[in-house]
Amino acid sequence: MFLGAFSRIVLKGAKWAVNHFYEVGRIGEPVPGGPVLVIANHPNSVMDALIVMRVAGRPVRPLAKAPLFEDALMGHVLRGLGALPVFRPQDDPDETWKNEGTFAAAEKALVDGEAVLVFPEGLTHSEASLARMKTGAARIAFAAEEDVDWQLGLRIVPVGLTYQRKHSIRGKVAVAVGGSMAVADWREKRAEDEWGAVESLTEAMREALEELTLNLPSAEDRPLLEAAEALYAAEKRLTSPRAREKLAPRFPRLQRFAQALAWLYVADPDLYERIGDEVRTYRERLKILGVKEGEIPQRFRPSRVVWYAMVQGLALLIGLPLAIAGTLIWYIPFKSPRVTINLYKPPYEALATFKLATALLAFPLAYSIYLAVAWWLGGTPALVAVALVSPLLGVVALRWRDRWRMAREDLYVFWRSMKLKDFRAELVKRRQELVSEFEAVYSTWQRERRSRTDES
Repeated sequence: MFLGAFSRIVLKGAKWAVNHFYEVGRIGEPVPGGPVLVIANHPNSVMDALIVMRVAGRPVRPLAKAPLFEDALMGHVLRGLGALPVFRPQDDPDETWKNEGTFAAAEKALVDGEAVLVFPEGLTHSEASLARMKTGAARIAFAAEEDVDWQLGLRIVPVGLTYQRKHSIRGKVAVAVGGSMAVADWREKRAEDEWGAVESLTEAMREALEELTLNLPSAEDRPLLEAAEALYAAEKRLTSPRAREKLAPRFPRLQRFAQALAWLYVADPDLYERIGDEVRTYRERLKILGVKEGEIPQRFRPSRVVWYAMVQGLALLIGLPLAIAGTLIWYIPFKSPRVTINLYKPPYEALATFKLATALLAFPLAYSIYLAVAWWLGGTPALVAVALVSPLLGVVALRWRDRWRMAREDLYVFWRSMKLKDFRAELVKRRQELVSEFEAVYSTWQRERRSRTDES
């Protein structure tokens, strides 16, 4: 009882922490009710499960690799969530037989009308495209339907996770929830060919996840993709050039760019290389103006720059005392994840998980110490004041830090752009030329797609 309550408290804290660790945006509707097998790609270890649970709109039971259950804190949390251990050959080949029990528990949860989360790739990775799908998710789905003579109405809901700076605090994540698939649609195929049905459903899952993720020729193309989309959006005025747009609204554009880039990689490798080099050269030249994120406007109005500087300066000035107080109070727990990373040196895919796990220990511990000291020094009034004020000061410090970084870069870009007017005008012209090239590639790609569709 105690451990279950403790785990639920930690889960709520984890969801709250995820909201401050990342800018999370959902595309699509929440996970529907009834028995649902949720499938997702797996680029970011335990963070993936927490984010899916954050946006699902209903309880979801994740499958997680067995070694996580051996961790003192994470194991209690996972059990409290109803998570189920998966015994992978790469962890311990002698324990894979235990997956029979895990699959049976997942099937029962689905028959009971719950939602179960599975990562069909079977591993966490940072590759540019989806890994080969395992068949476990399809086998669980079929077994659950067959347990009740195909009367369950089980649906599969794909969820695509796309990160930007996935290991960094204040990174971004777009969560694309796709349309559901009815497992019963494979009933006839299953009766004719059991293994063929498993392969067919697994392939359908892969296709569904590909529609909700970015799949590129190589990992090195991701910065190129984001740079190309950003300059296109700025030129077409789809967003303010200096705006820090969330990842979710950008995702549909990024996906179209990724699809066209993958086509060009095969259709015309020389043009693919040339455009990539041109975009990279453009971005390098853009750095001369101090641009790290976003783009440059086609023109600057001095009055807007002055107004922007006044508004941002006033907001930063007003918030400065509170930000200093929040930084002093929370400096040690805020820096503790870096200490953990330096000590344990986890793999890249687990960096965010280690940071969040450390924060979930360090911040409550520091908070408890502050409350104890407040009670000792000032009794109940001091305890209540510290309990209410200290978390607010932490949030203010975090938001002030974000605003300061944004305003500092913006004002530097404004100043450099005014100083280097001819250079800025040259870059704007080059951006227009690049966008024209993008549109020509897109038109050719669309014509070929229509031609293939007509032929089929």
